[in-house]
Amino acid sequence: MDKNVLVLSAHPDIAEKSKACAALLSAVKDLPKVRVMDLSEIPATVENYYERVKAASVIVLQFPFWWGSAPAILKTWIDTLMLGFLEDPSMKGKRLLVATSVGSGPEVYRAGGAEQFTVDEILRPFQVMAIYSGMTYLTPFVLYGTMLPDAEQRIQRGAKEYRALIEQL
Repeated sequence: MDKNVLVLSAHPDIAEKSKACAALLSAVKDLPKVRVMDLSEIPATVENYYERVKAASVIVLQFPFWWGSAPAILKTWIDTLMLGFLEDPSMKGKRLLVATSVGSGPEVYRAGGAEQFTVDEILRPFQVMAIYSGMTYLTPFVLYGTMLPDAEQRIQRGAKEYRALIEQL
Protein backbone atom coordinates (compact mmCIF):
# COMPACT_ATOMS: atom_id res chain seq x y z
CA MET A 1 0.00 0.00 0.00
CA ASP A 2 1.72 3.15 -1.19
CA LYS A 3 -1.33 5.39 -1.09
CA ASN A 4 -2.90 7.47 1.65
CA VAL A 5 -6.23 5.91 2.55
CA LEU A 6 -8.88 7.92 4.40
CA VAL A 7 -11.59 5.77 5.98
CA LEU A 8 -14.72 7.73 6.83
CA SER A 9 -16.56 5.61 9.38
CA ALA A 10 -20.28 6.34 9.27
CA HIS A 11 -21.93 4.40 12.06
CA PRO A 12 -23.66 6.52 14.69
CA ASP A 13 -22.90 4.00 17.48
CA ILE A 14 -20.26 1.59 16.23
CA ALA A 15 -18.96 0.56 19.65
CA GLU A 16 -22.32 -0.56 21.00
CA LYS A 17 -24.32 -1.63 17.96
CA SER A 18 -22.14 -3.03 15.22
CA LYS A 19 -19.81 -5.96 15.62
CA ALA A 20 -19.35 -6.05 11.85
CA CYS A 21 -18.45 -2.38 11.31
CA ALA A 22 -16.26 -2.38 14.41
CA ALA A 23 -14.40 -5.48 13.17
CA LEU A 24 -13.84 -3.94 9.75
CA LEU A 25 -12.53 -0.72 11.26
CA SER A 26 -10.33 -2.59 13.71
CA ALA A 27 -8.86 -4.63 10.85
CA VAL A 28 -7.45 -1.57 9.05
CA LYS A 29 -6.96 1.24 11.55
CA ASP A 30 -3.40 0.19 12.42
CA LEU A 31 -2.18 0.17 8.81
CA PRO A 32 0.51 2.84 8.35
CA LYS A 33 -1.09 4.75 5.45
CA VAL A 34 -4.66 4.56 6.79
CA ARG A 35 -6.33 7.47 8.57
CA VAL A 36 -9.74 6.99 10.15
CA MET A 37 -12.25 9.74 10.77
CA ASP A 38 -15.43 8.88 12.67
CA LEU A 39 -18.28 10.98 11.27
CA SER A 40 -20.21 10.60 14.52
CA GLU A 41 -17.39 12.25 16.49
CA ILE A 42 -16.15 14.96 14.11
CA PRO A 43 -18.65 17.62 12.99
CA ALA A 44 -19.23 17.89 9.23
CA THR A 45 -17.40 21.14 8.55
CA VAL A 46 -14.94 21.94 5.80
CA GLU A 47 -12.30 22.81 8.39
CA ASN A 48 -12.51 19.36 9.97
CA TYR A 49 -12.18 17.35 6.75
CA TYR A 50 -10.65 19.38 3.93
CA GLU A 51 -6.95 18.66 4.51
CA ARG A 52 -7.46 14.94 5.16
CA VAL A 53 -9.70 14.50 2.10
CA LYS A 54 -7.32 16.50 -0.05
CA ALA A 55 -4.30 14.42 1.10
CA ALA A 56 -6.00 11.07 0.52
CA SER A 57 -5.52 9.13 -2.68
CA VAL A 58 -8.25 6.67 -1.67
CA ILE A 59 -11.42 7.56 0.21
CA VAL A 60 -13.34 4.74 1.86
CA LEU A 61 -16.94 5.25 2.93
CA GLN A 62 -17.51 2.56 5.57
CA PHE A 63 -21.03 2.08 6.86
CA PRO A 64 -23.72 -0.47 7.71
CA PHE A 65 -26.38 -0.98 5.06
CA TRP A 66 -29.62 0.36 6.55
CA TRP A 67 -32.95 0.39 4.79
CA GLY A 68 -31.30 0.17 1.38
CA SER A 69 -28.89 3.00 2.03
CA ALA A 70 -26.28 4.47 4.33
CA PRO A 71 -26.98 5.97 7.76
CA ALA A 72 -28.13 9.59 7.77
CA ILE A 73 -24.80 10.69 9.23
CA LEU A 74 -23.07 9.83 5.92
CA LYS A 75 -25.78 11.49 3.85
CA THR A 76 -25.39 14.63 5.99
CA TRP A 77 -21.62 14.57 5.45
CA ILE A 78 -22.09 14.20 1.69
CA ASP A 79 -24.74 16.93 1.50
CA THR A 80 -22.67 19.31 3.63
CA LEU A 81 -19.21 18.79 2.18
CA MET A 82 -19.22 17.08 -1.19
CA LEU A 83 -20.33 20.09 -3.24
CA GLY A 84 -17.17 21.89 -2.21
CA PHE A 85 -15.07 18.82 -2.86
CA LEU A 86 -16.75 18.27 -6.24
CA GLU A 87 -15.48 21.65 -7.37
CA ASP A 88 -11.97 21.04 -6.04
CA PRO A 89 -9.51 19.84 -8.70
CA SER A 90 -7.67 17.77 -6.08
CA MET A 91 -10.55 15.25 -6.16
CA LYS A 92 -9.76 14.21 -9.71
CA GLY A 93 -8.03 10.86 -9.83
CA LYS A 94 -8.80 9.84 -6.26
CA ARG A 95 -10.36 6.43 -5.79
CA LEU A 96 -13.62 5.89 -3.90
CA LEU A 97 -14.38 2.61 -2.15
CA VAL A 98 -17.69 1.86 -0.47
CA ALA A 99 -17.30 -0.70 2.33
CA THR A 100 -20.57 -1.87 3.80
CA SER A 101 -22.07 -4.66 5.87
CA VAL A 102 -25.49 -6.22 5.39
CA GLY A 103 -27.44 -8.51 7.65
CA SER A 104 -28.67 -10.90 4.96
CA GLY A 105 -26.82 -13.21 2.63
CA PRO A 106 -26.04 -12.28 -0.97
CA GLU A 107 -28.89 -14.39 -2.33
CA VAL A 108 -31.48 -11.82 -1.26
CA TYR A 109 -29.72 -9.03 -3.20
CA ARG A 110 -30.66 -9.94 -6.75
CA ALA A 111 -33.55 -9.73 -9.17
CA GLY A 112 -36.18 -12.09 -7.79
CA GLY A 113 -34.57 -12.07 -4.34
CA ALA A 114 -36.20 -10.54 -1.28
CA GLU A 115 -34.49 -7.18 -1.84
CA GLN A 116 -35.12 -7.21 -5.63
CA PHE A 117 -31.88 -5.35 -6.42
CA THR A 118 -28.18 -6.07 -6.19
CA VAL A 119 -26.11 -4.13 -3.69
CA ASP A 120 -24.28 -2.58 -6.66
CA GLU A 121 -27.57 -1.23 -7.99
CA ILE A 122 -28.58 0.17 -4.62
CA LEU A 123 -25.19 1.86 -4.19
CA ARG A 124 -25.42 3.61 -7.58
CA PRO A 125 -25.71 7.13 -6.02
CA PHE A 126 -22.19 6.72 -4.60
CA GLN A 127 -20.93 5.82 -8.06
CA VAL A 128 -22.62 8.92 -9.47
CA MET A 129 -20.93 11.03 -6.79
CA ALA A 130 -17.55 9.58 -7.75
CA ILE A 131 -18.13 10.26 -11.44
CA TYR A 132 -19.23 13.85 -10.83
CA SER A 133 -16.14 14.55 -8.77
CA GLY A 134 -13.68 12.89 -11.16
CA MET A 135 -12.93 10.00 -8.81
CA THR A 136 -12.60 6.37 -9.84
CA TYR A 137 -15.33 4.23 -8.30
CA LEU A 138 -13.97 0.92 -7.06
CA THR A 139 -15.95 -2.29 -6.75
CA PRO A 140 -17.69 -2.07 -3.36
CA PHE A 141 -16.59 -4.27 -0.49
CA VAL A 142 -19.69 -5.95 0.94
CA LEU A 143 -19.71 -8.07 4.08
CA TYR A 144 -22.84 -10.21 3.82
CA GLY A 145 -24.69 -12.14 6.51
CA THR A 146 -23.87 -10.16 9.63
CA MET A 147 -27.17 -11.17 11.22
CA LEU A 148 -27.18 -14.82 10.18
CA PRO A 149 -26.40 -17.71 12.56
CA ASP A 150 -22.80 -17.92 11.31
CA ALA A 151 -22.30 -14.15 11.54
CA GLU A 152 -19.22 -14.37 13.77
CA GLN A 153 -17.32 -16.46 11.23
CA ARG A 154 -18.46 -14.23 8.37
CA ILE A 155 -17.33 -11.12 10.25
CA GLN A 156 -13.91 -12.60 11.06
CA ARG A 157 -13.38 -13.71 7.46
CA GLY A 158 -14.69 -10.39 6.14
CA ALA A 159 -12.34 -8.39 8.36
CA LYS A 160 -9.35 -10.31 6.98
CA GLU A 161 -10.54 -9.80 3.39
CA TYR A 162 -11.12 -6.10 4.03
CA ARG A 163 -7.64 -5.63 5.46
CA ALA A 164 -6.11 -7.42 2.46
CA LEU A 165 -8.10 -5.19 0.10
CA ILE A 166 -7.05 -1.98 1.84
CA GLU A 167 -3.42 -3.14 1.87
CA GLN A 168 -3.60 -3.63 -1.92
CA LEU A 169 -4.96 -0.17 -2.69
